[in-house]
Amino acid sequence: MKYLLCLFIICSATVNAQKITGYVYNSEGIIPNFKVENISKGFYVETNAEGKFLISANLGDSISFNSIAYDYYVFVVKQSHFEETTVVELKTSSLEEVKITGGKNFKVPVEELDDQLLKGIRSDISKNSLAYRPSQGNLIEAPLYLARLILPKKNKTAIAHKAEYNLRFEHFEAFFKEDDLINEEFLTNELLIPKKYHVLFYYFLETKHYTSALLEKNQTLEMISRLQESAKEYREELPSKQ
Repeated sequence: MKYLLCLFIICSATVNAQKITGYVYNSEGIIPNFKVENISKGFYVETNAEGKFLISANLGDSISFNSIAYDYYVFVVKQSHFEETTVVELKTSSLEEVKITGGKNFKVPVEELDDQLLKGIRSDISKNSLAYRPSQGNLIEAPLYLARLILPKKNKTAIAHKAEYNLRFEHFEAFFKEDDLINEEFLTNELLIPKKYHVLFYYFLETKHYTSALLEKNQTLEMISRLQESAKEYREELPSKQ
């Protein structure tokens, strides 16, 4: 009898479980191979090469995103998480200190950090060299620091002064064909726009007067958010188009 009761409980939990689909980003873009854990059920999955994850959960479960390289983030599952694509942006944690449970801060030498954080530090140094100073004896990073001291600011200033313009049909058509992540497959599978309506959807997006600022790499999350809103609004009109 106990065996049958346990089997019933396990089967009930399996039946009630649903899937949450989402993407994990940081300020630079997608994060592949990142651990996404259902801490209520005690299992985890990892994001794929495109930063996408698919995890089973029930209403009320806690889904966590935990790494020494990023600030801890967790959310409680609601019905909306099953109905829409979840987008999580993680903030890079302090590289100088690692916080330990108990309220104390311990200084940790770079050599003692795990491989994941070490890779993150090296990547951050290569992209934001002006925020670092080469340490004593760091002969590898010193030339990189000196070389980037001259070049990056000029490029960033030029980008900052680009004139913005309203995105038109041809811009959206080219964007969905050329972008690695937000492509025609994303349009069909994630935004749920049938392929035969792609062209009409581009015209619909043109009426939203989105600007070229959304095409910048650091605006990926904002672009996805705007597209989700527009796709939801457009899908409500689809029955009248059929």
